[in-house]
Amino acid sequence: MVELELSDKEFKSFRDLIAERAGIYFEPSKQDLLRTNLLQRMEDCGLSNFADYFQLLSSPAGTKEFDHLLNLIIIPETYFFRDQAQFRALEHFIIPEILKNESDSGSSLRIWSAGCSTGEEPYTIALIVAAGMVGVKYPSVQILATDVSNAALEAARRGVYGARSVRDVPKEYLNRFFSKKRDKHFLDESIKQMVEFSYFNLVTEPYPLLEMSGWDIIFCRNVTIYFQPESTKKVIHNFYQSLRQGGYLFAGYSESLRYLSDEFSTVQVGGTFVYKKEPQDKRGKKKARRTRRNRGRQRTPASGRSRRLGALPDRKVDEIQQICARAKELLEMGKPEQAGDLLAPYLEKSTASESVLLLQAEIFLNQGDLENAVQLCQRIISCEPLSVAGYYLLAVVYRTWEKERKAIEEFKRVLYLKPEHALARFNLGDLYSQVGQLDEAKLEYANVVRLLREVPDVFDERLAGGFSPTLLIDTCLSRIKELDKSE
Repeated sequence: MVELELSDKEFKSFRDLIAERAGIYFEPSKQDLLRTNLLQRMEDCGLSNFADYFQLLSSPAGTKEFDHLLNLIIIPETYFFRDQAQFRALEHFIIPEILKNESDSGSSLRIWSAGCSTGEEPYTIALIVAAGMVGVKYPSVQILATDVSNAALEAARRGVYGARSVRDVPKEYLNRFFSKKRDKHFLDESIKQMVEFSYFNLVTEPYPLLEMSGWDIIFCRNVTIYFQPESTKKVIHNFYQSLRQGGYLFAGYSESLRYLSDEFSTVQVGGTFVYKKEPQDKRGKKKARRTRRNRGRQRTPASGRSRRLGALPDRKVDEIQQICARAKELLEMGKPEQAGDLLAPYLEKSTASESVLLLQAEIFLNQGDLENAVQLCQRIISCEPLSVAGYYLLAVVYRTWEKERKAIEEFKRVLYLKPEHALARFNLGDLYSQVGQLDEAKLEYANVVRLLREVPDVFDERLAGGFSPTLLIDTCLSRIKELDKSE
């Protein structure tokens, strides 16, 4: 591969082109990653400089090449029944609720998989719907699946998958809806015909009122991590407008709407969190309660003061606390870049406080820059070996990165230092469930319930993404019940 340096000017040109055409935004910290992807495609195209490749991408003839570049940029870890708790909620709670509400209206069940990649998500939805149709009166069903990659859409339409993609498909579904030829699994035509695949850019395309409204359910998981905060806010608002009253939005584990939208209600359904478009009267009451609560809540300085911060002069401590408080405000407003700019002068110093490093690591996490988030967390821990907040954030980053075993180890370190950390136990319960350690999962969920009932002040609402202790208790009880059923 040819080794060329990507200048800042060239980086900005490619970044802006990709953002304009696909909605995907590269932070400056991702310049080397973009350069590597560009060089790989340039080699395949037989081009030796960035200017020629940019000209190709910008031309009408470069549409297919842009698709190839997108496939490198977006590396989806996607498979059937990914995050099974969400699909259990869909099958056992949400679809039955919608069918019950619409049984007399004759309306159709409309589900949109936004950012569908190679089709595993919308086909999972189709499998659930198809299996549920047996002996049940269903309305007409519309499943729309959209993506910005035409290559991914073509692969989705073929419906041919390897063993890794179908590893979590229940055996009865695998036998009924797939046929195996050598090492490939071919999806049944009846399922493929249930899904309509179409190109759609969530950031740049308009949302036509007739086509993109009145949806019962929208899935958009692990997609907005590629967007700028302002773009994500726009997309989330468009989803809200596109859902009918009482409709549901499924987002990825790491994609909390806390900093992005106050339009949706967070609800616990079948042991998982989803977002609901409440009727206007309920939404108005909720907003009024939140306003009263915020008025009564005194703003506190940035949490996690380290021994290094305590060793600084009082004047410097106050300055750093003020900077952290302002950076948090910017982060909550969906402006992580501005928050990072505010913290930057305090990061390079050897005496950088734990509060500053933690907040910057959280910014990296929100931006999807997981490598830098891990590095900052490790820097915190190297300076403060007993930093509960450092270990907790590192564990959250690993979980977001789907490195389950590493996440488990870090959450266990949190509990070694602080056994009453309810959120660490909640995350451990989820992770144990994912890796098949069901007894350990039930134990951790039970510990969360006990802790939040007995010692409610152990709960940190900010780290919980805005979820309440009551919601977490209900979720843990529901998950314990589901695990008991599965045994």
